[in-house]
Amino acid sequence: MAEAGQGNTERGRIDVLEAVEALPPLPAVALRVMEVAQNPKSSAGDLALVVSSDPGLSGRLLRVVNSAAYRRTREITSVQEALVTVGFVQARNMAISGAIAGAYAPDALNALFRIDVFWRHSIAVAFKAAELAGRGRRLDVPSAFTAGILHNMGRLAMFYADPAGLDQAVAEAMQRETTLEQVEQELLGFDHAEIGGRLATRWNLPEAIRTAIAHHHEEVDTETSLAGCVAAADRYVCANGLLPGYVVPPKPGETRAVAQDYAHLAKQVDALMELVTGAPVGVAA
Repeated sequence: MAEAGQGNTERGRIDVLEAVEALPPLPAVALRVMEVAQNPKSSAGDLALVVSSDPGLSGRLLRVVNSAAYRRTREITSVQEALVTVGFVQARNMAISGAIAGAYAPDALNALFRIDVFWRHSIAVAFKAAELAGRGRRLDVPSAFTAGILHNMGRLAMFYADPAGLDQAVAEAMQRETTLEQVEQELLGFDHAEIGGRLATRWNLPEAIRTAIAHHHEEVDTETSLAGCVAAADRYVCANGLLPGYVVPPKPGETRAVAQDYAHLAKQVDALMELVTGAPVGVAA
């Protein structure tokens, strides 16, 4: 039995490396956006230069700013003006989300694991983590947002490496009415947080963000650490029904209660998902 366990562990270690290699590299524009966003000396002009270097990202931003949601009297044609229109904080969030999530776009052919739901969850965690980081803590809010966006990238890598295996894990989690975290190690042989930490190291992300990604399912001090903010935000978003990449339909007659402030968070997520997908989306489940 011990030998079998060792064999499974060794197989899992190989799969971890395969999963890390399977995920396409994080785009250079995403790394530059994160660098600018986390620099307190950065301005809207600095961000505009980075966004303008990527036609896809700048095009999506202009499309969102010129949408009915902003009710402009004239068309905005420059990225600089678009960023000023929405405000630096919102522009920063848009740029980070669009650069990262836009590189791994939703796929309508997914079965149980759905990338659009995955990004909704990630963006919701990003907003909540940034909110928690800003509540009097000595934590960097842009870093909290970035860590939230990236916290489940290990699971996305698992999907790229073995989509059928991840779908099997989702089906098992739904059947047993448990979390995906509880079954992925058992069925797939590795943990998405470990893969995420390896990806963050590979991308040379700041240490605090790497730690938050690698430890976002652990009991970490929320008051003093970025990892704690991301962990708490992840628990909050899951508790309100927005799961990391899949949807569990309510049982007949079941009414799901959500937190009072969750509706506001869902609207924030909708706005950024419009940037990512290029089309209006509905309110989060």
